[in-house]
Order: sequence, then C-alpha cells, then structure tokens
Amino acid sequence: MNNIINLTKMSFLNLKSTSKQTWIGWVIWIGVSIYNPLFLNMLFGLSILMTLYNVMAYEDANKIDNLIASLPVNKNEYVMSRYIAGIMFLCISTIIACGIYFISSKINTNEIKLEILLGTGISTALLVMCIIIPMVLKFGVNKGRFLITIVNMCVIMIPSFLLENISKERQLMDSIYRFIDTVSIPLIIVILNIAILLISVTISRRVYKNKEIK
Repeated sequence: MNNIINLTKMSFLNLKSTSKQTWIGWVIWIGVSIYNPLFLNMLFGLSILMTLYNVMAYEDANKIDNLIASLPVNKNEYVMSRYIAGIMFLCISTIIACGIYFISSKINTNEIKLEILLGTGISTALLVMCIIIPMVLKFGVNKGRFLITIVNMCVIMIPSFLLENISKERQLMDSIYRFIDTVSIPLIIVILNIAILLISVTISRRVYKNKEIK
C-alpha cells in the first residue's frame, strides 16, 4: 500500500511539469463554463485529459516503465496508482465544478440541475479515465495519441451535445426529472460506473503485466 501511495504522490509531483498547459486549459474552460453551465459536463472529461493523460504522457516520455522495472514495486501497484491518481483528479474537478455552477447560477438561469451535470460529468470522466489508462499502458503515448484523442473527445462531447439539446425541450426535461425521481437512476449509474472501473482495472493489470519493457 505504501508503494501505491508513493507512486500516486509521484503523479502529483509530475503534474507540476505539465502545469503550464494544464492551467491554461483549466482557465479557458472555467471561464466558458461560468457563462454556459452545460460546458461543465465537458470540464470533467477534459480535466482528466489535462491532468491524468498529461502526467502519463510525461512519464511515458521519460521511460517510466524502465523506472518501475528497477524499483522494488510490482506492476499492479503502478497500475492501481494510476487509477487512484485519476480519481483524486476527478474529486478536485468535482469540487471546482460545483463552485462554478453556483457562481454561474448568480449570472444565468441554469436549465440543467446540478445533480444531472454531476451524474453525466462524473460518468463521462470515469469513462475517459478507464479508456486512457489501459490504452497508454498498452500503446504508449506516441503510438496511441491520435486514437486516444479521438475516442475521448467523442466520449466528452456527445453527452454535452445531448444535454444541450434536451435542455431546450422543457417538457422533455420535466419528464426526465420525473423519471429520475421514480427510478433509482443514481444507483444504477453508480453500479455501472463501478463495473466499468473494475473491467478497466482488470484489463490494465493484464496489459501491463504482459508488456515488454525495452
């Protein structure tokens, strides 16, 4: 467990090396989200791209696999530290998103409830994380950059466009809210997210275990 904690700390230290481009992206998207809260859904997924992906890309470029092979840690501990770091980045993003939502509510009338934004945003970010980690571990950054970017941008943007179109239909929004109130949608979402996370962890552990370190 100590190795996982130390590897997670390493991720936050490495984040400093990519902080310039990370903060520029955060500032731009936060400004946009204040005036249009629907963009908050994208903020969750983009935050994972700007933090976890940038950290893994930085580590991959600096031969992290060779370092892990030389340290007294096993590959599963490194894999688990990636997921813990991603979840911590997501928690930070959630706190920031809640703050932006309440600031935005003072400026504009929010058509989408915070619960909806959090549900779709967190689910999107988790899905992005569950795609990024196994793909980077498998292909590295150079081979997988284009595919990772395309897949994740689709995952990030599609829910936001759906929310934007749904928010324009007041009757449809009311029907969705009533449906959520009568059906345990939040519980279903939590179960699905946990299942996706467990599947991704299993795939990542298997991929990294069989990865040939050159």
